[in-house]
Amino acid sequence: GMGIRDRDSEVRHNMLVEAMDSLNEREKHILTERRLTENPQTLEELSQVYDVSRERIRQIEVRAFEKVQKAMKTIAGDRLLAGVA
Repeated sequence: GMGIRDRDSEVRHNMLVEAMDSLNEREKHILTERRLTENPQTLEELSQVYDVSRERIRQIEVRAFEKVQKAMKTIAGDRLLAGVA
């Protein structure tokens, strides 16, 4: 069966997926390509994809990351209250 650790990382993964729903497509794509992949894309590469500055990509990445963290706190809190955590 699944070990505690596997269960834990599955719960965290599910929460991350749920939290990502709070992002728009661009934020989701940029955050994924910058932080959630084996070979992250550079700010330069993404700035060319979206035709904006590298600084703008960095801002979107940071904002998206903050939104996800906030959403995960909310989800974790909701699960605790529901007694399912």
